[in-house]
Amino acid sequence: MAEKRGETEKLKFDFDQANALEIKHKTLGWYRVTSRDFRSFDGPRRTIAPEQVTQGRVNFPMITTLYEGPVYFWGTNKRVEYKDTQTIISSSQMEKLREVSASRG
Repeated sequence: MAEKRGETEKLKFDFDQANALEIKHKTLGWYRVTSRDFRSFDGPRRTIAPEQVTQGRVNFPMITTLYEGPVYFWGTNKRVEYKDTQTIISSSQMEKLREVSASRG
């Protein structure tokens, strides 16, 4: 379905998408986000994962790791220099999707 919207490029994810992904929001504190928003956020980011994974057991300690990987324009594989603006770095693709969403009411 992504091809119908013009998204033909396979996005690079330099982190484990199965982890909980959080960004440091200016007013809300640590806030959970999607993989696309996480990779495009120009600010503090962290991942949270269980220490180990065992079927049927969920009370393992969680490991929180600050993520210092690359920042990309939203929806692309074009890197952006980290400047700690604490915003999601938008792209023309993101703006097009916003326009479509707004027109749907």
